[in-house]
Amino acid sequence: MAVKTFSRVEIKDADKGEVSAVFATLEVIDSDGDVTPKGAFEDGAKAAISAYGHKSWQGALPVGKGSIREVGTEAIFDGRFFMDTADGAATFAVVKALAEDGLGEWSYGYDPVEFSFGEHDGKQVRFLNRLKVHEVSPVLLGAGIGTRTLAAKGAGMKFAEHVASVLADVDELTTRAAEVVALRAEKNKPISDVSADLLDRLVGSLKRLEEMVAQPATDTSPDEFRREYARFVALTSQGEAA
Repeated sequence: MAVKTFSRVEIKDADKGEVSAVFATLEVIDSDGDVTPKGAFEDGAKAAISAYGHKSWQGALPVGKGSIREVGTEAIFDGRFFMDTADGAATFAVVKALAEDGLGEWSYGYDPVEFSFGEHDGKQVRFLNRLKVHEVSPVLLGAGIGTRTLAAKGAGMKFAEHVASVLADVDELTTRAAEVVALRAEKNKPISDVSADLLDRLVGSLKRLEEMVAQPATDTSPDEFRREYARFVALTSQGEAA
């Protein structure tokens, strides 16, 4: 699962806990270097409102639900908090109070069902042609959302399930890297120094992970293994920005 963050939200009905949030701008390059074309979101698709900061991925109860619609170049989420629950009412109160001063943001968790690579406004981008939105979530700030979501993604998982999840991310990154390299080769341009450095570090972490797995359990302390594995996961997330 990946996330994106936006900040425009309107309180529609305070008594009913209803909100309307612009959670994506279409046809433009976003901060992740992605372009979401019109039609990427299924009109009327349902999604949950996660507990604050995507905490429902960690087992916290969702605090509301709603649906998605596209209007012009904006994707809008019309949601209603569960005001008959303590968590729903409390989260809505916080969202409303922050929105009055233009504070707080909204983030959504999604899977890229269909995507491709190409050029937009003279830049190489990923086109998110069709998305499956699992949830939207009020968040404090967009910065660091990728890291928090990655940590939540592994919370509550068995180790094998977490490995499988990270493996899927690496497989997706490998496919994307191949396409990016091919596109750059057509233009006779190398990938950026930043991307190349991150990929080198990722390969190094994978090699160290392989060495740790191959060693007898007595050769590597649990704390050392956890530190190295956490570093590997973090680099995997950074590598996706290539």
